[in-house]
Amino acid sequence: MKLIKWLDKNFELAVMAVMLAVMSILSFVNVIMRYFFKSALSWSDEVCCYCLALSAFFALSCAIRMGTSIRVDTFVTLLSKKTQKILELVCSVVMIGFLAFVLKGTFEITANAARIGQASPALRIPLAYLYGIMAFAVVLAIFRYVQVIYKSVTGKNEEEEKN
Repeated sequence: MKLIKWLDKNFELAVMAVMLAVMSILSFVNVIMRYFFKSALSWSDEVCCYCLALSAFFALSCAIRMGTSIRVDTFVTLLSKKTQKILELVCSVVMIGFLAFVLKGTFEITANAARIGQASPALRIPLAYLYGIMAFAVVLAIFRYVQVIYKSVTGKNEEEEKN
């Protein structure tokens, strides 16, 4: 049970930390290779690019989990707490709808990449795997919005803030 709670709070952060470490190490090694050996790893830029792109998708669900997002809430703060809560629920439902639309697109892209056997240029990794990770991250973001709605409806957010 402790593992599940830890994953609930830290999964996205752990994935992003691993990707950041991979990007940092590969970039450092590539700089050393270029400077001292006058040659570079042909595949490291590709791995760094994919790690950066995928970390953005995991950052989305991480931001949802933490309740932080870029928004202008000047008008919302003028409303009553009850109205703010209702507006938050409506926004969460709208975002779930938008993410469902994005998920449909990622499924189509993944299926198309798998069907034609599309692979990355340097490492020849099937792009369907990478697109599948994107789909997983979008599903995770939808799950995080469902959690936000559940906590808002049941009042779990207030309990967590008190503890």
